[in-house]
Amino acid sequence: MKTITHIIILILSIAYAGNIQANIINGDFGTCDFTGWQKDTDGFGDVSTGDDFSIVNNAGDCSAAINVDRFNPIGDPLGTPIDEAFFANTLFQELDFSAAASSTFLLEMDFSVDSQLTSADPFFIADFFSVSLHDGAGNFFDETGSLGFLFDTTDIDGFSNQVLSFEIDNSFVNQTGWLLEFQLGIGVDNFGFTDAFGSSLLLNSVSLTEVTNVVSEPNLSWLFSLGLIGLVMRNKRKQ
Repeated sequence: MKTITHIIILILSIAYAGNIQANIINGDFGTCDFTGWQKDTDGFGDVSTGDDFSIVNNAGDCSAAINVDRFNPIGDPLGTPIDEAFFANTLFQELDFSAAASSTFLLEMDFSVDSQLTSADPFFIADFFSVSLHDGAGNFFDETGSLGFLFDTTDIDGFSNQVLSFEIDNSFVNQTGWLLEFQLGIGVDNFGFTDAFGSSLLLNSVSLTEVTNVVSEPNLSWLFSLGLIGLVMRNKRKQ
């Protein structure tokens, strides 16, 4: 009988990672607009009247594009700017970290970056991008809650696609005011000039999922079964 009791106690201690969808509004851009997201140009908020932010609609499958350093004609800094940022454009959303006390979070994202010139071209000056958690007070953090980035500041040299996932630390649970930021910045030379060839960041999707420890239904079924077995064995022993 002791063996059965030990097995039941062991199963009671077993849990599985249950996934509960947390809140990122319009994370797949299914509305084909910027519902749920906020835009910022050079730290002044959503002030651009150009093409700094746009929706790419591929037969109803939509993504959000962030653009910088593009001119008409291409590469002519004296031409007409297509987008208006002097420093950077940022697309961001406040995250909902409401969760059970023992939870962590799974943050998943799919995005790509591209540039009109590459390092194979003369006069190339790389633009750059980063992805981070932001506390709203000018500080950037990684998934562990340490100062840094989810994806560190990186030069854009042609096309690159990123499909990433991060386990967000339990210390974020039930905190408020945290932002997820995708930032695209303009690269300059030693004299402060750009190459006047643009770069883009195309955000396809992002999701935040709560990961919490719960007892699964199959485990509960085993508990009931083992409990019955224990009762039967106990009755037989008495007989």
